[in-house]
Amino acid sequence: MDIGLLFSEGHRAFLDGAMGTELMRRGLQVGDMPELWNLERPEEVLDVQRAYVEAGAQILLTNTFGGNRLKLRRAGIEDRLEEVNRRAAEIAREASEGRALVAGNIGPTGEFVEPYGTFSEEEFYRIFREQAEVLASYGVDLFVIETMADMGEAKAAVRACRELGFPVAASMSFDPAGGDFHTMMGVRPEEAARGLEEAGADLVGANCGGVGPDEMARVVGRMEEATRRPLFAEPNAGKPELVDGKAVYQLSPEAFVEGMRKVAEAGAKVLGGCCGTTPEHIRLLVRELG
Repeated sequence: MDIGLLFSEGHRAFLDGAMGTELMRRGLQVGDMPELWNLERPEEVLDVQRAYVEAGAQILLTNTFGGNRLKLRRAGIEDRLEEVNRRAAEIAREASEGRALVAGNIGPTGEFVEPYGTFSEEEFYRIFREQAEVLASYGVDLFVIETMADMGEAKAAVRACRELGFPVAASMSFDPAGGDFHTMMGVRPEEAARGLEEAGADLVGANCGGVGPDEMARVVGRMEEATRRPLFAEPNAGKPELVDGKAVYQLSPEAFVEGMRKVAEAGAKVLGGCCGTTPEHIRLLVRELG
């Protein structure tokens, strides 16, 4: 895929779907880091990503959502940061076979910006920059920042990636709240769209959170009114149900795609899936909306 098509008027593009829940189907345990499988079970990560490419995904995310120093420190493997991110980029590039763009995936640190936590935005910037530099050096085409809740942290991530000279897509995660939507830190869709654009994101959007495709369409519609940037959306496969201690997402590929029609109509031009989505969800999405 030509990266310029992400910004061309009237063109629709497709991201991949979930990684974590797919690895859980292959034996990843609740609480384990999916990123560690880049080192211990790389063939499983490769199989998942190849399945998404075969399904028609045009943008493949590296398995590095939790690959920043703070997340790896909590797992006791911060000394393997370079190795975790390098292998993730190599695996995604192998899976893409030149048919899909490889996006360096950046997720939140799990910590809070002052005054709610002990970290400054500048410290977050340095943490994200460290991860982004590794991914950039091993051949990603762009960055996709996901599931942000705090505007300051999101802006730090965008700046860290943007300064490396790559296109940047950035999204925040919303929950329904009494007829409204906001992130865990109180950011509403319009505020997110404006803030991410001001930070320098080339695409802005929403992913994950407590919304399925139908509610995601409402979130996207509100973001569309507040930004000139192209929009992307990656909802979960519905809302999770707890089964045997695990979050299970029940929305079928058919129901997911019907909801995604509304997301596209609301203004999203780049579509994908988050938790619970599978290669079959993406295959049907590409077939019906591509």
